[in-house]
This record gives sequence, structure tokens and C-alpha cells, in this order.
Amino acid sequence: MTKNEITFPVICFYRHLLRIRNDWDTLVTTTTAGVGNGMFDNMLIVDSNGKAIRVKSARKLHGVGPFFGYNIFLNQRIKVELTFDSEPFQMLTDDVRKRVLNSFQKRHGWQTRGDFDELKSSVENASTVAEIIRLVTS
Repeated sequence: MTKNEITFPVICFYRHLLRIRNDWDTLVTTTTAGVGNGMFDNMLIVDSNGKAIRVKSARKLHGVGPFFGYNIFLNQRIKVELTFDSEPFQMLTDDVRKRVLNSFQKRHGWQTRGDFDELKSSVENASTVAEIIRLVTS
């Protein structure tokens, strides 16, 4: 899958976490610590149209920014090349919703939002993947 085949923003699921990425550059930019911690291993990327693909792993391409991407803590911002584990497939809105609600349960940081109950209700009632992405982005 290439960047031209993905409709951004996308939602990325790994372990019980989720992240929203608004473009290809932010999707493939991370840190060496992120790659080392397996952030991309078995990650599921779902685009705004519900097209999904599983990432097998990521490989460092090069540093990003001044000093080859290194900061004062000696971590490095890098670009990665994604290795996909499958062909793209269509995910139903209900399946994306279940993954998001599961993240709400397992990642307690969501509950610290002042509007958490409204957010949860809105996700439960969303009719498209794009709407779910928009809700968890705000």
C-alpha cells in the first residue's frame, strides 16, 4: 500500500493504544525508541474510508532534522519504511468502533477528558470510520 492509496487521516491501532495520523509524513516519522519498543509491530492502520492494512514491522531509513535527528536526550527522530503483513482489506465501521471503545477501557487516560462520556457516546453512535477518526482527534 502506498501513500497515494490511503485516505488521510488514518487511525493506527497497536496494543491497546490508538493514534491519529493526518498525512504520510507523520505516519512514517517516529523515534528510534518507538521502533525499538515495537510501535509498528503488528500495527493496524485504518484510513478514513475504512481501508485497512496490517504493518509487520518498520525499518529505519534516516534521521530527520538538525543533527541527523538527534536531540539532547540522544533519542533520534527518524523516517521509517513500513513492511506490510497483508493486502489491504475493508473494515466495517462497527469493527473500528469496537477497537476504539476497547482502547477507551484499557487506556485510562481517555477518562481524564472532561467530555469523556460525550465522546464515548458519540463514538458509539458514529456512522462512518471518518466520523470516528474526527471524534477521537478533537
